Amino acid sequence: MPRMCLYSYLAVENELAGQYTKYNNNDGYVNESECIECRVAQAFSHFSFEKSRRQEIVVDIQGSGCTYTDPQLHSVDEAYGRADRGEHGFVRFFKTHKCNFLCKELGLPEHQGKVFV
Repeated sequence: MPRMCLYSYLAVENELAGQYTKYNNNDGYVNESECIECRVAQAFSHFSFEKSRRQEIVVDIQGSGCTYTDPQLHSVDEAYGRADRGEHGFVRFFKTHKCNFLCKELGLPEHQGKVFV
């Protein structure tokens, strides 16, 4: 009898070289270090929210340098599995996110802890 697959996808990636760092997570944690990689990751999350017309955000960014692994998406319709916290995830990110010079250079609006979806 064939075994049933419990998952509909599998991701395999190369081993990351360098120091592994957690830049943000899917529950509002934001690495507040002043390193450029931390600032890039925070601006990327903010950018993903605006670029998706405030429908999605990429969070849980971690990896080595600017090579990321195992991200999570939050979406208005909670389409990305059990860790997708929907609009609550947006609010949690922007509650701790502080816009940096990259956010400003990209012309991203400041939310100051509030999100209007």
